[in-house]
Amino acid sequence: MIGEQQFFESAREFLRERFGEQAAHVDVDTELIQSGLLDSLLVLEFFFLEGVRGAAIAADAATVEELSTLRNAYRIVVAS
Repeated sequence: MIGEQQFFESAREFLRERFGEQAAHVDVDTELIQSGLLDSLLVLEFFFLEGVRGAAIAADAATVEELSTLRNAYRIVVAS
């Protein structure tokens, strides 16, 4: 299982690759939707989490609210 810090670094890299310097300010509690970094289309791409987790993520577990911060997204990854 991926550690919390490693997950945060991977997720920040994911966002930097898509948004460049706009994503430089992201920390674990940044509201990704309110900041404009995460929208409904990018939520689908954010399923890189499945690769990190090594298993599918239930659709009902990955609501927009659950993906609103990196801290919340990590909770999905470690949920069994």
